[in-house]
Amino acid sequence: MRKKLGEHIRQYWVIYLTLSSVYLAGVVFGAVGVGALGVSETSQLGKFLDTLLKSQPEALDPIFLGQLARDMFIMMAGIWILGLTIIGAPLIYLIVFTRGFILGFTVSFIIGIKGTLGFGLILITVLVPAFLAIPLLLLGAGLATIFSFLLLRGKARGESLRREFLYYTAAATFVTIGAVAVGVVQGYFSILGVRFFGL
Repeated sequence: MRKKLGEHIRQYWVIYLTLSSVYLAGVVFGAVGVGALGVSETSQLGKFLDTLLKSQPEALDPIFLGQLARDMFIMMAGIWILGLTIIGAPLIYLIVFTRGFILGFTVSFIIGIKGTLGFGLILITVLVPAFLAIPLLLLGAGLATIFSFLLLRGKARGESLRREFLYYTAAATFVTIGAVAVGVVQGYFSILGVRFFGL
């Protein structure tokens, strides 16, 4: 499995490099976007953040974990569906950019509002799960982009893509299962971070 994954990434490294660059651009724009907020917007978001942190469960809550897992499933399923369309690639890149933007904005804003405490909170609740979620997001987006391009080429040549479709669906299923698991892990770390920092 690991060998096939390595071969796959080496074969389509340009696509994965492009996706990584788009994600990184989103992170940068998200971090810069915090500086564009006015005092009023910053204050309102700060109050919203405090309310959100106080509403976090302090113990394992199946409903909370299920919501995070469901959100990850919906995102990955959406990417898979976009991969089934010829015009889906731009929207896939938009999703990747948006996810990067959210990460960059969240990290920059919380650290700016909470200082050192915010850095610790971000490290536990956001960055640790992100190290697991980002590769899965890029892999799922890469698979969808590749299949979208194959559809375009296959339509032009009149080729059947049944085998490629089965491979794409199977691979996307494994990636989605991993992403759902990461959603649950994110819930555990969110609870851990809130309890550890007493927020």
